Amino acid sequence: MIKNYMEILVDEVFNEIKDSYKVCNIEKCQHDIKSIALNNLSPVYFKHDVGNADKMAFLLDRQRRITVLAKVAEATDIVCSKCHIKNK
Repeated sequence: MIKNYMEILVDEVFNEIKDSYKVCNIEKCQHDIKSIALNNLSPVYFKHDVGNADKMAFLLDRQRRITVLAKVAEATDIVCSKCHIKNK
């Protein structure tokens, strides 16, 4: 199965910060945030012969996580500024 590891990383970072950014609980808004962030990041796929250690190194890379955090934060600002439901 082919996986976009950037999508996995965006999910991880989003789940880590969603409470501190007070993102609403509406699933549509959360999907929009992730979609916007992913559209502003390059997809990353690994060949079948790449080991799990390399994949984990990708997911744990500090600078990459900071970059993803910035994109998720920008997307959160965009979506939450237009969200009409103030159930945050």
